[in-house]
Amino acid sequence: MPRRKLEIADIFRALGPAWRQANAGHVSLSQLKVMSAIEACRTEALGGHVAGCAKCGHHHIAYNSCKNRHCPKCQGPAARDWMEARAEDLLPVEYFHVVFTMPAEIAQIAY
Repeated sequence: MPRRKLEIADIFRALGPAWRQANAGHVSLSQLKVMSAIEACRTEALGGHVAGCAKCGHHHIAYNSCKNRHCPKCQGPAARDWMEARAEDLLPVEYFHVVFTMPAEIAQIAY
């Protein structure tokens, strides 16, 4: 049997409570909600449904996803598809994308 792939949700479940406690006051409520959604994604915490075969009697439980836009399980495939579609638009050269904030005094001039 192949080894199970480690996921972000596994790390959040194992280390999240201690990390939250160590970083209390430094993490926003929205960030904590994202962590909780990823932890609960595709687990019994969000419920699910049972698919069964009438012939052999085999049953499979499929748990519901969180549908959070930050969740790699929920949005990962869509993000990969989008990146593949954009790949043909890129020039065949190395480049760097840099984002930075201008001071308010010169932001209007730069714009």
